[in-house]
Amino acid sequence: MTTVAIVLAAGRGQRMGADKALLDLNGRTAFDHVAAQCHSAGVDLLLVVRRDDAAELPQPQASPPVQVVRWSGDGDMADSLRIAESRLPAATTTVVVLPIDHALVTADTLVAVAAAAQRPGAAIALPLYRGKPGHPVALTRAVFAEIRTSGRTLRDLVRTDQGRVTAVPTANPWVLADLDHQDDLRDARAALAAGPACPVAQMFAHRSRRAYSSTPLAPGQLERLVDAARHASTSSWIQAATAIAVHDQAHREHIAVLCGNQDHIRQAPVFLAICADLHRLGIACQRVGDDVQTASLELFLQAVIDASLFAQNLALAAESEGLGICMIGGARNHPVELATRLGLPPRVFVVFGMTIGHATDEPIPRGRMPLAGILHRDHYDTTGVDAALDGADAAMRRWAGRTNTERGGYQGRLVDESRGFRERVAQSTGSRSRYLQSRLALREELRRLGFDLG
Repeated sequence: MTTVAIVLAAGRGQRMGADKALLDLNGRTAFDHVAAQCHSAGVDLLLVVRRDDAAELPQPQASPPVQVVRWSGDGDMADSLRIAESRLPAATTTVVVLPIDHALVTADTLVAVAAAAQRPGAAIALPLYRGKPGHPVALTRAVFAEIRTSGRTLRDLVRTDQGRVTAVPTANPWVLADLDHQDDLRDARAALAAGPACPVAQMFAHRSRRAYSSTPLAPGQLERLVDAARHASTSSWIQAATAIAVHDQAHREHIAVLCGNQDHIRQAPVFLAICADLHRLGIACQRVGDDVQTASLELFLQAVIDASLFAQNLALAAESEGLGICMIGGARNHPVELATRLGLPPRVFVVFGMTIGHATDEPIPRGRMPLAGILHRDHYDTTGVDAALDGADAAMRRWAGRTNTERGGYQGRLVDESRGFRERVAQSTGSRSRYLQSRLALREELRRLGFDLG
């Protein structure tokens, strides 16, 4: 049995603006990625259809034998498939058609469709993602020959006799996604950099990380993460969030002192100041002969919410790529001094900071208040508050016990296992809270930063 993958790479990539086979996917060409997946899937031969004037393909890192079929490029996919069909070895039993547009298709999908096409009563197999068919398409040699003998297209073969088509469910969205535009390339690079967890699983796995190695982020990684984060929801499209990335060690040392002398600000390769930014809005209003309402509590809240949504997006994006983060509320300890250190213009305020880097700690997850205490139906159910607090108390004590047993304490000290959520939240938010006492000047400091709040 011989399986041949026909890689269609003869397009000019006009919408992409580049030869798709040579696109850089995080240090590897798209063709190299396809070849590696075909190698892992046990494909016996790669037939790559290329234009006559296309550049030579670099030798892939891992690949089945590669045979390049040159073609004028004048015609459609069916024409290129007919040329490839004429070059198939006599021993070919299964053909897998894989356009280079689907370079992120993985080996498990290739194996699944090739096997499904050979099952009794089947002759064609394709992947199905959320009910939609995609690529690659696997066919028996006899059925694939109909492209030449009957003049049919690949689509015709799939649609002519549904009884011989097997759909193989897959969790890989790249069986549908084409590499057609720069946005597609951006998404492909992000997907390759991300971990295997789905977004919901990633949310459950969140922990604040307070120890980092000195390893810097990969080139372009921060830009990619912030580029993704800025697509968060924004009130009335005002986009009033700004992030200032601080890499310089001496700069971070000063910031750490202003933010409560937290050592992980010094350790992490990047500290981000997440800002509520009305400066841009003020400039926009001036351009049309108006002034931004800096005394508006609503507008201030919109900017703070925008900054918070942006930061949560950024945290999830960073964690999806294996990085650790920690939000730094201590950025509000000395907001005016921090604004001066960062060179903030008027009407910009650091809501909180964020450290990002390769984490070296493995903190015990603290868990959260029971779902029933958070999710109410139709109205606020006050009868369930005590039960929710009991659950939060129990979760806090479990965390304390595990942290003491498995980590020898938290930040160098044993945790009091007798104190639950009630005691801890009273200390931080109650009438004797030293934390809140330290922020009594915040309103006046915001005025000094250009927010004329009453």
